[in-house]
Amino acid sequence: MRLARVFLVDDHALVRRGVAALLRMDGHYEVIGEADNGEEALNQLGDYFARALPDVVLLDLAMPRLDGLETMRRIHKLWPRLAVVVLSMHNDEQFVAQALRAGARGYLLKHALDSELFEAMALVLRGERYVTPAIDMARVATQDEKESELTAREREVLQLVSDGHTTQAVADILNISHHTATRHRANLMQKLHVHNQMELMRTAISRGLVVAAGREPAQIS
Repeated sequence: MRLARVFLVDDHALVRRGVAALLRMDGHYEVIGEADNGEEALNQLGDYFARALPDVVLLDLAMPRLDGLETMRRIHKLWPRLAVVVLSMHNDEQFVAQALRAGARGYLLKHALDSELFEAMALVLRGERYVTPAIDMARVATQDEKESELTAREREVLQLVSDGHTTQAVADILNISHHTATRHRANLMQKLHVHNQMELMRTAISRGLVVAAGREPAQIS
């Protein structure tokens, strides 16, 4: 019987090692790769595509550079049959709703019991969906449709800003000009109907467009 192939994406090495150890001990799973950010995950999955993709990607939401939501959108676009299970500390219904709309097959909290992880993996591998009972799905279902008309590049800029990067740092990271980075920020503010940096970040977080890392956004200059 072939072991189920699992790919882990989390920016905390200890979390990846712990989950990998649990899966290996169970005897039904093979951890074929790990990544500590979304970009690295997409690059590695592209390499696997030439051979054999994993059966399940276990993905964190709060990651630098390219957050889990945008990573999942790109995975779903490139490999729509690839199952993604979110493993996150965030239990906010808006993030759950965003994750499910982005293509997640499962949603688990990081403090879940080992048995819940294995239950979720088994269901997802059978083509079913699993959301931890700690999440109120009735409230998730009543969430307004929060998807904005942001482009993939604008989501990248928004996440970088939320990570505390200045406009120049955003430009350097994305290899674009300062003028282009400034234009992206202006477009974001217009689309989200806000007038300053703080309103931009508060609106983005409240709509689940970014996963906050627990720090105040830097002022962009």
